[in-house]
Amino acid sequence: MKTTPIYKAILVCLLLIPFNLFLSVSQISAAEQDIKSTIDNYVENFLEEQRIPGASIAIVHKNNIFYSKSWGVTGESEEKITAETPFVTGSISKSLTGLAIMRLVDAGTIQLDDPVQKYMPWFTLKDNKAASQITIKHLLTQISGISTYSGLSISDKESNDLSAIKENVESLSNIKLTAAPGEKHQYSNANFSILGALIEEVTNQTFSEYMEDQVFSPLGMKNAAANSNMAYENGYLSGYQSWLGHPVKSAVTYDNGGAPYGYMTASATDMVQYIKLLSQHKQNNFLSKNAMNLYISPFVRTSKSRYYGLGVRISYPESKEEMIWHSGSNPDARSEVFYLPETDWGGVILTNKSHILEEKSLLYLKQGIINILNGKEPVDAPKYKPTLQIIAIAIICLLFVMFIYLLIKVKAKNVNKRGVLGIFGFILLVLAMISIPLLSYSIETPWHTIRYFAPDIAFLTIMMVTLLTLNGLFSIYISFKRRQKRQLL
Repeated sequence: MKTTPIYKAILVCLLLIPFNLFLSVSQISAAEQDIKSTIDNYVENFLEEQRIPGASIAIVHKNNIFYSKSWGVTGESEEKITAETPFVTGSISKSLTGLAIMRLVDAGTIQLDDPVQKYMPWFTLKDNKAASQITIKHLLTQISGISTYSGLSISDKESNDLSAIKENVESLSNIKLTAAPGEKHQYSNANFSILGALIEEVTNQTFSEYMEDQVFSPLGMKNAAANSNMAYENGYLSGYQSWLGHPVKSAVTYDNGGAPYGYMTASATDMVQYIKLLSQHKQNNFLSKNAMNLYISPFVRTSKSRYYGLGVRISYPESKEEMIWHSGSNPDARSEVFYLPETDWGGVILTNKSHILEEKSLLYLKQGIINILNGKEPVDAPKYKPTLQIIAIAIICLLFVMFIYLLIKVKAKNVNKRGVLGIFGFILLVLAMISIPLLSYSIETPWHTIRYFAPDIAFLTIMMVTLLTLNGLFSIYISFKRRQKRQLL
């Protein structure tokens, strides 16, 4: 029986199908490998340029881990970092606290528009009437009227006490609102401290117990923790503070009072589970569809293209560039998490070095990785230059030279007839007294926050204040001694 040409063609096509499939898979695999290699080189160059001792990154695509890699060591005992190593996540903790609140809303335990005092009658501020108007939604969206400064004033206390969250909220009783509730977006750690206390109040559990039972465990975040004991037990080790751009092992310890707004710990593997939840690929029992959509909805506009939701940030909502994300900063760690609904990419970046003037660098790294995933050129993060610190060092050198000059003048025999030195000394003492308050006021940041997030600047400021004080006292002393000499003459 002869085979007709059409049958031959069909036979050839059937035989070519496996080959074409193999070729297609090979091309996809090669393309993916090229992306991963580009990310490797980009991240490694970034870590080297920014002098970051340790990092862990994971990227998720269509509910699967596309990329996962870790570099370097921890700060405390210089252990090798892996995908399971917990980092303190900074303000990404707010997103997780938001999830915890949405679990309670979903269960009907609380309502977003309920006033906080409905569940916490003891909660008050300087103006109790204003405090009574603050709702749970106000807190989640950062429009309670509590300022950024007030939030920082109760932050980073290094407390090991499980009652620290409630104590922090009680300490707000003397603060004044800087806007009416619902009027203005002011990013404040205090808002999420109050939410943490509310969770404890309505569940009769500690905040860390509730997070473990209702968030970490259901999501499969095995290394995550919301109190110091569990964090260290799960492998958390402190990172590095930046001094003039160089990493120095941190002595800052975990703060139990800060868990709701910035001290939850989690590994890259843990945060992958959170990203998978954001992608909503499969129906789960964690949150209802309505509650999940509410959680990632843009409620308050904070800039031209950026909004704040219920503990998350949303950029370019309802567009192809939409991004659900949050950043995190602690005295010795910096982090980013993001999800792009249009392309279904998500990622987490955890690093263990921090400084208030270096925070923006990780935003460049995040955008660079996103560009690579989208087939674009990555962005180069600007190299950090400690310009402010160099200026401070120059001023300190001048003050030190002045100090030596005044020491010499103590033994000088010539007489200053006008007493200018005394006036000069008085001015130096005034400058010494106002330097720290002026710095704190000008950047709207409490002094203890500056010490934690910019330790080199704090140290140099103290040196300047010390030299100003010494020079002022010496100037007044010399002027006084010369006045005595004139009287004797």
